[in-house]
Amino acid sequence: MSMLLDHALPADHRRSDTHFTAVGGHLLTTGHGPTDTQLTNAGGDPSLTVHSEIETQQRPVGEQLLDPSTTLRPNPTTASGWVELRIAADLFHRAQQERIAVANVIRRPADGGNVDPMFFAPHLERLEAVEHEAKLLLGRVYRRVVPPELRAWQADSPGVGPHLFARLLGHLGDPCISTPHYWEGTGTNRTLMVEPARLRTVGQLWQYCGHGAPARRTRGMSADDLAAHGSPLLKMLVHLNAEACMKRANGTRYRDVYVSAREAADGRLHTAECVRCGPSGRPARPGSPWSNGHAHAHALRIVGKELLRDMWISRHAALAGVPS
Repeated sequence: MSMLLDHALPADHRRSDTHFTAVGGHLLTTGHGPTDTQLTNAGGDPSLTVHSEIETQQRPVGEQLLDPSTTLRPNPTTASGWVELRIAADLFHRAQQERIAVANVIRRPADGGNVDPMFFAPHLERLEAVEHEAKLLLGRVYRRVVPPELRAWQADSPGVGPHLFARLLGHLGDPCISTPHYWEGTGTNRTLMVEPARLRTVGQLWQYCGHGAPARRTRGMSADDLAAHGSPLLKMLVHLNAEACMKRANGTRYRDVYVSAREAADGRLHTAECVRCGPSGRPARPGSPWSNGHAHAHALRIVGKELLRDMWISRHAALAGVPS
């Protein structure tokens, strides 16, 4: 099993984790001074070794310290644990959904139903116990696997809950590190190939999580086109985290991002036909105003991108050895 693995990868992952040349103000830049090549641990993580160029001269304040082309060498004697985190998070999610579904079926009179709870109470109690055990398991795996800087960022970010955040990391893995997989060959002769682990930029993280260049999946798209849209599962998980942050009180970091994005969307007009804002079969015409639903979805997307950016910055600083 690969030590660093992007989960839920499309058939051809070359396009979904493509390197960009610039990512806003967060381009990973290289230095220009004399360098010494040395091996260092990535943020104290013994499962990774970073083969990087470390400058002998002090870098300017604010300059990124790691080049995106840096090769990461996994330590085969240490398990990364990201797969275990994904499994634990999914087990908790399934247990929670099953308990909710059963509780909705056997609604008690106190909840507005007409079912005598004595018949089903023991079964519901067992489901609640399973959910509780899955929650404890997820907490143990989360504390063991997730780097301390990411756990600290989550604790300091109102609205980012540990369980939903664990689901996101379980399917994403390390926000700053990518190990692309791709298929070589066709049919039964296909072989799953693994590229060397490398640092990913903010733009690549956005793209892989479905928050890069906005585009819609359409029927008849090729595998390459679909891969370029990123992972639908990660997009959904980022959206759920953004929704949770949006529900917090005004004055919190991501609630304010949401409010600002909604205000900026007031009065915006469509530049092309929009199926989101028009009735079925009749897309909104260019020049018509955005609907409230369109503005809400746009603002949540901005919150999701800010979540991913801040997560990436927190992890990247630890990998680069920058004190917090």
